[in-house]
Amino acid sequence: MDLDSRNLHLVDHVTARLKVYIQPAYANQVELGVREELDTHVLSFLEDQQAVLLGYRNVKVVSKQALLTAYIPYLTIDCTAELLLFRPNIGNVLVGRVHSLSPGQLNVLVLGGINAAVTEEELPEGFRFDLDNNCWVRHGDYSRAILMGDIVACKVLSAPVTDEDQEQLLFNLDASLLSQSTGLLQQQPPIQQRRRAQLQAAVAAEAAVPDAKAATQPVSKEQKAAVQAAVKEAREADGDAGEAPAQQAAKPKQSAAKRKQPAAEPAGGQPQAKRQKHSQQQHVSEQLRQAGSAPAAGSSSGEQIPVQAQQQLQQQQQQLQPRKTSSERKHKDKHKDK
Repeated sequence: MDLDSRNLHLVDHVTARLKVYIQPAYANQVELGVREELDTHVLSFLEDQQAVLLGYRNVKVVSKQALLTAYIPYLTIDCTAELLLFRPNIGNVLVGRVHSLSPGQLNVLVLGGINAAVTEEELPEGFRFDLDNNCWVRHGDYSRAILMGDIVACKVLSAPVTDEDQEQLLFNLDASLLSQSTGLLQQQPPIQQRRRAQLQAAVAAEAAVPDAKAATQPVSKEQKAAVQAAVKEAREADGDAGEAPAQQAAKPKQSAAKRKQPAAEPAGGQPQAKRQKHSQQQHVSEQLRQAGSAPAAGSSSGEQIPVQAQQQLQQQQQQLQPRKTSSERKHKDKHKDK
């Protein structure tokens, strides 16, 4: 069904008698003057017909004479014509195409020339205007978003109003989409279906990467300072929490280290190696004393130690004795000279 054919129940064809005012210049071409005057009233509200003039045809001049008065500088002509009139009444449902979208309202074009304005208050609850995609969307459902060029049904809220200054119709008819019989039609042109599919794909792609824009934005100085302060507080909290357990764990280690330490050195303060060497020297000296005090050969109390053994003991004693340093030898030689 054609778009305009859905509004034909509000269109009337009538033959009317009209009173037309033409300029005196058309005195020799009265019918031409009448047509030009009627052209200025197309898509205007005719008070005597209480309708909007959509078009006319078959104009016939009835009057044989034109009346010209001192108060009206125009020729008054009586004529007849077939008129195409649009009579919207309050409560009628109009079907039109969306031709304008804005944050405050959407405009529907009816019969190719009559505008029906739907304000935000006359939209169902949940509708908001998406400025990026230039559409009205409800609860984030872009499958039912109202786009430019969509076909919608709207309900008339007010009859045509005459502008007292311009004496013609204000075509912004007030309309509403709150009724159940109004709203976005299910059957849309193929081009609108493709636009809706592209819009849904674009919105889905943006939802898949919600942090892409935030990741590309540079971090401000305030954000950096806040992050550094938080890291510093976290480190201080970790240090305070781990200090007490570390001290408790250090006490057993210290006691174990004390137990592993070797026994204290003797009062002389000599190392163990020197003590062993000193004991060996004492042992060798004891053997030499025993050898010197041994009884003579042939005595019954013991045997005499061989000379070779005594020499070996003397060599061992010399090896065990510490070597004198050069400074000690010089000191000894100087003492001898004195």
